[in-house]
Amino acid sequence: MSLAIGYFGIENLTKDLSQIPLEIIENSISFFKSQKMINSKHIGIYGRSKGAEFALLAASYFNEIKCIVVNSPSNVVYEGISHKGFPTLTSSWSYRGKSINYFPFVFKKFLLSKITHKEFPIINENSSYEIPVEKISGNILCIASSKDEIWNALQASKRIQRRLAQNHFQHQFNSNYVENAGHILTIPFQPNNRYKNTDKKLIMNDTYETWNSTISYFKNNLKKNYSN
Repeated sequence: MSLAIGYFGIENLTKDLSQIPLEIIENSISFFKSQKMINSKHIGIYGRSKGAEFALLAASYFNEIKCIVVNSPSNVVYEGISHKGFPTLTSSWSYRGKSINYFPFVFKKFLLSKITHKEFPIINENSSYEIPVEKISGNILCIASSKDEIWNALQASKRIQRRLAQNHFQHQFNSNYVENAGHILTIPFQPNNRYKNTDKKLIMNDTYETWNSTISYFKNNLKKNYSN
C-alpha cells in the first residue's frame, strides 16, 4: 500500500512552500498504522528534491520510518519559497508550531556566485542547518546526479554519508549516482525536454536505473523479515 502526500500548491493547501508541518507525515504514519493490512514495522518514505529534504527531516523525527529513498536530496533545511518564487524569510518546515532551523537565502551571495561562477550555497559541514540524519531509524538510499543544476545533490549525499559515519549510524547507507541527467531524475519513459544538449537515451538510462534501484530498495527493505 502506498500514499502520495501533497503538502503545498494544490487545493485546500498553502500556496507557499513555507512552514510546512511535519505533522502531515506524522498523520500519514498514523493512518498506515491503523490499516490492518499494513505491518507498522515496515513503513518507508520516498521524496525527490524538496520532497527529499522533507522525507529526510521527517525520518529523523519519526522512528516508524524504516526505509528512506531520496532522489536529488539536500542535506540541509533551506528557507521557504513563495508561490511567486521568492524567499519567505521563514523555514520550509515546522513541527508542533515551531519553525525548523534553516539556511537563509542571501541574494547578494547568490548574485556573487553567478558572477564568479562559484557554487551556491556554500554551507560548512555539521552546521546547525544540517538535517540530523543520524537520528533516522532505517536504511537510506541516496540518488543523485553529478550534473545537478539546482543544488549539489551529489555533495549533499556524500555529506549525509559522512555525517552518518561520524555518528556511528547503526543502519545501512546506500547510494546510486548517475552522470547524464540533472536534478530532474524522473521516472523512466516520462518526457523530459529540460536537457536538450544531452542524449535522450543517456537520460532515460539514468532514470531507468535509478527508478529500478528505488523499487528494489523498497522491496528488499520493507518485505524482508515481514513476519517480524
